Amino acid sequence: MPATSVHSGGRSQHAASAGDHLKIAVRDVMTPGVVTISEDASLLQALRAIRAHDVHAVLVVGAHDPSPVGWITVDGLLKWIGKDPALLRARDAVTEAPTVIDPFASARDALLALSRPDTQHLLVCPHPDGAPEGVVTAVNLVTLEHG
Repeated sequence: MPATSVHSGGRSQHAASAGDHLKIAVRDVMTPGVVTISEDASLLQALRAIRAHDVHAVLVVGAHDPSPVGWITVDGLLKWIGKDPALLRARDAVTEAPTVIDPFASARDALLALSRPDTQHLLVCPHPDGAPEGVVTAVNLVTLEHG
């Protein structure tokens, strides 16, 4: 799945006044860190990672190149119920392409990106090919809105 990038039109300022909360930089609202798993890992290993880290998705990365392949989500795992997860590869269970957002993009930019069909996770990366600093999901934005 090809990666998509979201760039900021400029550096966001930390919003201080009411109503400006969507101007805050995604770096300030993201969940730090990203749980990753190799594309060659088994689906069982992906399930274990999801449980161990209490997340609803893991990022699948290339086995020989750490570039993001896509996301395995809990919802996406439903179609694999009844199959032996030890025999299936993580790359086969990817249901969402990676979307990268600049750390200084605004929460409004993140909201627009997350409004696209099939986009539930944004990788916060200073460079499209760089290591992710964290993840932004709807939970981060709803929490920003309703504290």
